[in-house]
Amino acid sequence: MPAWTLRFAPPPDDAETGAVEALCTRSEASILWERPRFDRRYALVESPQDSIRDELACTRATVFPGPVIALAVSPTVPEALQPLLSALGGAGRPAGVQACERHGTAAIVEWDMERTPWETLESLIDAECGVYRSGRVNVLLAPLPAAWWARLASYGLRAPELTPERILEVQLALHDLG
Repeated sequence: MPAWTLRFAPPPDDAETGAVEALCTRSEASILWERPRFDRRYALVESPQDSIRDELACTRATVFPGPVIALAVSPTVPEALQPLLSALGGAGRPAGVQACERHGTAAIVEWDMERTPWETLESLIDAECGVYRSGRVNVLLAPLPAAWWARLASYGLRAPELTPERILEVQLALHDLG
């Protein structure tokens, strides 16, 4: 099913949130919000109708061309932040990176996992932080489609058999039990 990530910066107020939810309801789309962090709020919209994307573009939200992962990466050593921002947001950045910006002591990177897999981004982050012997704290900012959760879990658990069909929450939603 087609999906799009929305980013509101700053986060929407209750009226704006309600208007977006009403638009999704009229278009028979589902919307899943993440809580506001780093002065922004993300939502995932899934709809069988592509036309809702054009309607969402009329709101204040940034509407990405598909789903994105939005991740705030905070190096434990402050000197690692600027090289990390350059690697993730500069001219040689991975192809799937849509944006990378500084927010306080964090680099907020938004990327399309279809174009750049997590393993590639993780390796780049670890390489840049490793130069300074820095650890990192990651905060996921955007809700993800079930297929992306399955891919991330499959990689992290080293379980290639993990697919969306094997995720309990997906099955519950498919059968209107959740």
